[in-house]
Amino acid sequence: MNKKLSPEDAFYENLTLGLIKTLSNVPRVCNVNLERRQPLNLCQVVNWEQRHCVYLPEDMKKFYLSTDGFVLNWSYQYAPSDIRRVGYIHFPHLLQVTLLRENIENTHSVSNSTSSTSTAATSSTAPKDKSDNAPPIIMPKTKIFEINNINEVAKVCMFYESTNSNNPRFYLLELNTLSWQFLAETFSEYLRMAIAHLGLPYWELCFSSFGLPSWTEQLFLLLAPHLLEKHELRRGRIINPACEHPYNIIDPNIFRGKPKGLAKTLANSNKPHK
Repeated sequence: MNKKLSPEDAFYENLTLGLIKTLSNVPRVCNVNLERRQPLNLCQVVNWEQRHCVYLPEDMKKFYLSTDGFVLNWSYQYAPSDIRRVGYIHFPHLLQVTLLRENIENTHSVSNSTSSTSTAATSSTAPKDKSDNAPPIIMPKTKIFEINNINEVAKVCMFYESTNSNNPRFYLLELNTLSWQFLAETFSEYLRMAIAHLGLPYWELCFSSFGLPSWTEQLFLLLAPHLLEKHELRRGRIINPACEHPYNIIDPNIFRGKPKGLAKTLANSNKPHK
């Protein structure tokens, strides 16, 4: 008989699409650990938006109202006495989502006086990424936020074309060349991609122009060789449901907040003891 999950366990089970249970059944994968965090309140989210003069996309806002990011990591047993922590999925605290510091104003940028026609022309003539996506156009009102640093060679960025938009896209910025690689249309898609790649180390570099480090590629070949297939375009690719991978869709309803019972528990735990 299956043990009934607590409301908090069920929340994180749904949030990670059952990845913890999946990893626990993979040979040689061990020490699967999830760092759970309390949700933000609406005032904290609004303060972040006002500080940066942008609106978070709705799915991302609901995520942070449910949990202030999370960290999932796991280890791989290379030998009986050689266990190394390699798997890593990191969604930062909202306060850690900050403006990008790199000076990228001159990479495919356009001025205020540029017309929409010339902008389109710039986009069409700019070099495309490895998946044939046009690079983003950086304008005076563009805002770019750093989500993750990938081994000091690339950064996952949330890209607002202007401060009037609340539909940012997610890109990989290669630091050596300051070139862009498209990752995801939405925050939910980026979250799903991290889970679909099992948190394998530096999975985002699958989308880079220089590829994965060799030791990471070996792990991919051992645990998820289908993710390295060259003949399939990654963009637009759908992971088909299968009996061994029953969790493959993120339900946006899970971002409505943690269950009421859990919220009361958290509130009581924060009260000062008399």
